[in-house]
Amino acid sequence: MPEIDVAVLLTAIIIMSFIYMLLSPYMLGVQARIGVGQLRKSVAELQARAKESRKIALGAIAKHGKPKRDVEKEFDNFLEFFAIEPVSDDPSGVLRRLEHILDVRKRRFEGVVARLAPNADPESAANLEMVIEGAMANYALYRFMRHFTLLAEKTKNMQLVMLIQLNVPFLKEYSKAFVEATRAFAAGKPIGDGVGALTAAKLIDKAKWQEPVEDTVYAETKFDGRKLIVVKAKGPGGRVGKPGELVKRLIQKRKVSRIIMIDAAGKLEGETSGQVIEGVGAAIGGPPTEKHKIEEIATRHKIPVDAIVIKESFTEAIKPLNKHLAKGVDVAIDTVKKAVRERTKPGDVVIVAGIGNTIGIGQGLRETPKEFPAPPEKEKGEIESSFLPLR
Repeated sequence: MPEIDVAVLLTAIIIMSFIYMLLSPYMLGVQARIGVGQLRKSVAELQARAKESRKIALGAIAKHGKPKRDVEKEFDNFLEFFAIEPVSDDPSGVLRRLEHILDVRKRRFEGVVARLAPNADPESAANLEMVIEGAMANYALYRFMRHFTLLAEKTKNMQLVMLIQLNVPFLKEYSKAFVEATRAFAAGKPIGDGVGALTAAKLIDKAKWQEPVEDTVYAETKFDGRKLIVVKAKGPGGRVGKPGELVKRLIQKRKVSRIIMIDAAGKLEGETSGQVIEGVGAAIGGPPTEKHKIEEIATRHKIPVDAIVIKESFTEAIKPLNKHLAKGVDVAIDTVKKAVRERTKPGDVVIVAGIGNTIGIGQGLRETPKEFPAPPEKEKGEIESSFLPLR
């Protein structure tokens, strides 16, 4: 076997390394161009879904007064409407300022709906606000995807291309969910985020509902010698209300022994949708204004706060409420009753707050939907939890 000339081998390695160094930028450029081409296809897909959401929204608006051609320009201008959060460098009063901005934002939405759909009744108008929100979300998703794709194309930055490609599957899933959400809002169907509101509605049968806080209602009922004050957003229009403000006012007028809150909660991949779990604390998402009110008043009066959550994915939260989540609502009702029996005594006053968007869910058992669509089929080979549901 001939001996290897070390000097020749080293020379070959140096030459190959030099060639690789020369070709690397070119190879990265080629990879970047291929990646940008793939991203452009994804941008086109997101654009198509944004257009579909826009079409659904305009169709829903046109049913309440003005034809599409008369509202298109104002609708398209409003798709980029924004709200600026208050400064947080000086935290004093930041939540009060944030609530003011959110109230102003809501009034602007109400004004736009009143102009675009002058014949809409209050419940339909509330649904149209949600329809516009769905179209805005999909349009924003498309705009950001387009921005970063064009930026990657302009800079030929392979790292940026790879970073965008990593997020494309999630963005596509979200855009598809936003289309389904916009369609559900237009039809006034309940969505996954409404599980808390549905639980509250099912707890009340024929009691009279009152609305001391705008878009937020409560009713009283008796259970095993306790008085339950059940709180939810006013339905069946698409609203989330101000449950924190209503809970605060109720506690200021009543001697409340306990607060029980029911809401949707994000699940991890592989976990069971509709699973009900318990914890403590104010179970309420979104801007922290309402959560802060509940925590503040509960702390001041030393009232325990229980949290009961129904697990679901982000996409399930904005899609039509399915059978698995509806079964979770029935389990949550039993869990609330069990908590009342075990943690309170006869004569106590308990606030039960069903948190979430109440679209398609009215007040009381008679105004709640009875049929729900089947949940989406599981992916082939999807890993499922090996643990049994807690309930």
